[in-house]
Amino acid sequence: MNAVVVLTRGYKNKEKYSKLIKRNESLEKFYDENISYIIFHEGNINEDHQNYIQSNTIIPLKFIDVKDSFREKTINFSKQTARYGIGYRNMCNFWVCEFWKYVEEYDKILRIDEDCVYKSDYTEVFKILQNRVCAYGLWKNDNTQYCVGIRKFVIDFLNKNGQYPKIKVGGYSGPYTNVVCFNLKLLRQNDLLQKFIQELKETNDIYIHRWGDLPLWGEIINYMYDRNTTTCKYKNIKYFHGSGGQKINFK
Repeated sequence: MNAVVVLTRGYKNKEKYSKLIKRNESLEKFYDENISYIIFHEGNINEDHQNYIQSNTIIPLKFIDVKDSFREKTINFSKQTARYGIGYRNMCNFWVCEFWKYVEEYDKILRIDEDCVYKSDYTEVFKILQNRVCAYGLWKNDNTQYCVGIRKFVIDFLNKNGQYPKIKVGGYSGPYTNVVCFNLKLLRQNDLLQKFIQELKETNDIYIHRWGDLPLWGEIINYMYDRNTTTCKYKNIKYFHGSGGQKINFK
């Protein structure tokens, strides 16, 4: 089974859901009844608001409360990342360490964020992931200020587990995770990856250093997979990313 997923906020005013509603509407053209359409939320979208969101699309939505995966601020953040609050760190942690337990029944998921308007046939993306772990529209560089210590953590983990990869030179990059598709069936088969995620979760480093899901997935792909043969930059992933003001793969 496949699912299209999003993690979204709850708002006091229904008008604030306008981006999410536009996102949902953009998916209607290629609606597939064999795909689940899941909305993860922090337990703060009440039934009335869920009904409102549902009333603005023909697509049947499945709302899942994931508040148990979100933390209050109980640890000190690194000084260079202090301007980022707990909400952003929760989001990054969710999309690397936590989402797995909410999608156990699915083989593949396509994440399309709240601020993205999808323009092409997203059902195609699932089809190209037969033997690949990840598909994305853009591979993007990240700000090294927010990646301090990631590579050392990855290399130290691999060395402890009998893996001695060649250390890559340069900055950090990864799949632009506002729209990314994962083959969960294949990812779950990688015991080393599952062990890595558990260790990462236990360290709290995502929270302390504000490590993003983009560079973390980039390092996972670069060090635990062959990026050229196990991932795919797919030209037919076409969407407009509202927050970034960017058109992806519009040519």
